[in-house]
Amino acid sequence: MIIVDTALAKRAAEGRPIKVGLVGAGFQGAGIALQILTATKGMVLCAIANRQVEPAIAAFGQAGIAPKVARNAAELNAAIASGTPVVTEDAVALAEADGLDAIIEVTGSIEYAAQVVLAAIESGKHAIQMNAELDGTIGPILKRRADAKGVIYSFSDGDQPGVQMNLIRFVAGLGVKPVLAGNIKGLHDPYRNPTTQKAFAEKWGQKPAMVASVCRWHQDFVLSRPLWPMARA
Repeated sequence: MIIVDTALAKRAAEGRPIKVGLVGAGFQGAGIALQILTATKGMVLCAIANRQVEPAIAAFGQAGIAPKVARNAAELNAAIASGTPVVTEDAVALAEADGLDAIIEVTGSIEYAAQVVLAAIESGKHAIQMNAELDGTIGPILKRRADAKGVIYSFSDGDQPGVQMNLIRFVAGLGVKPVLAGNIKGLHDPYRNPTTQKAFAEKWGQKPAMVASVCRWHQDFVLSRPLWPMARA
């Protein structure tokens, strides 16, 4: 991470920040937006797309920014070119927009997200995922499309798949062979539903259906070959 931070700081000093478009302004998307806007040197969040534009406006608003609302692709491109923060309801137009280096996709959808990521790849942009549903469904296909275009298709560190890959890298660096990686849920309630999770969801600004579908408390783990007999014992 020090290498990455140094590279980003260098780009910031040279006035060459990575220009990013974000698709999805829900709980996770808004957090990513705030991190880029306030705490990430060498990176600029140029635009946010969301099916309803209000959450995208609110995501910029966390950092005290009032974005322009683009009604079409021409307005979107013009805003990005002028350095004006902009929001749109047209995610594919954002994925295809001029002047962006990378698209971060954070919707949790599949067909909708696939269209966005494919549009980004076909227009020569790197695609970063925070969408395990899409990656688990057609991730290998998207990776091959990205390779053919000479761009990167990758999952983001910070969500569970990225954290697990870092653990695998760490274990392999110890000189042992990882044989299993997974995620242990520390809280399992087979009877949870959107009604029972409504209060928790409202407290954290999330959707009850989303909270009911996942367990928030988890522990990522990696088993390596030398430890496997002890694990069985």
